[in-house]
Amino acid sequence: MTGKRRISHKGCRAKGHGFERKIANELKEFYPDARRHLEYQKCEAKGFDVANTGPFLIQCKRNRLYAPITKINEVKVSSEDQIPILVTKGDNLETMCVMKFSDFLKMLRRYCEKATH
Repeated sequence: MTGKRRISHKGCRAKGHGFERKIANELKEFYPDARRHLEYQKCEAKGFDVANTGPFLIQCKRNRLYAPITKINEVKVSSEDQIPILVTKGDNLETMCVMKFSDFLKMLRRYCEKATH
């Protein structure tokens, strides 16, 4: 072995679930009912990991390195108002958010509209 520690599949799942809980807890400041979205069957999968976050569909990925931005495509958007966001963190790296630029502009328009009224 080269000295790098390997985490078991069970350890990776626990790491991911812990990250989902952390993100849900941090979002409670804005969305008090935010919580992990539990998916027990693949047919029920909607692609987001944090529920009760308004228009934002949050997909969380916690790996050794940042998740590829294509992971945002796992989120199943069912209406024009929903905005998929990938939240990813690598080991010893800062947590990052990824979203489509068109959704970013949509979010800015809403924010600026509220700020001017």
